[in-house]
Amino acid sequence: MRARKDVFAEQHQEEIYWPSFTDMMAMMVLIMIFIAILAYVQSIYNAYDQSQIKQELHQVADVKKHISDLIEKQLEKNVGKDKVVRGPNNTISVEGNILFDTGSAEVSDKGKKVLTPLADALAEIIDEKDMSKYLYIILVEGHTDSVPYDNWSLSTERAVAVVKYLAKANPKLSRLPYAQYLAATGYSEYKPIAKGSSPAALQKNRRISFQIILDDNKWQNKLKDIVNQQ
Repeated sequence: MRARKDVFAEQHQEEIYWPSFTDMMAMMVLIMIFIAILAYVQSIYNAYDQSQIKQELHQVADVKKHISDLIEKQLEKNVGKDKVVRGPNNTISVEGNILFDTGSAEVSDKGKKVLTPLADALAEIIDEKDMSKYLYIILVEGHTDSVPYDNWSLSTERAVAVVKYLAKANPKLSRLPYAQYLAATGYSEYKPIAKGSSPAALQKNRRISFQIILDDNKWQNKLKDIVNQQ
């Protein structure tokens, strides 16, 4: 009789320690709800991060376009809209015969009148921290037509002459931190914007361009910081 009571007690004890099927199902439902909540919260964070990334990329694109717009408007004031061309990557070009006499790498008197107010505009752009914090270089590019000449030298010397005159017109541009944002290069005849060898095409290809180059490290590091905050 005592042995039967012991067996009954053991069975009763097992029933106490083993959860019921209903309790197990309830626990599984709670776990699934908890996982769903975690996934929902994570999706909110991901959406927020993606929104920040898109906002940062949009701001970078706006900086480049805004600087190009300012240069374009300033040049149009002095030479007219028909003499200023916006090219790929928001490059702003002005016909070369406006700034230089034929075959010359010395800024003409007419060119000085165009570049002097532009120098002030560039200094103001660099002073604007929301723009200069992403800015790497305002690259002055020299281009020539295809008429046989020492076009490599001419295109490069013209670009350098423009940078030097800008620094002379506004002394801020001749010293740090302003001077670090200006550079010059020449492309000879090899980046034409007009096809053919007609007088009109040759005139369009003889030009000085302003290319805005942003500092990749600065805005890419900002994106990395956003991603690492996840």
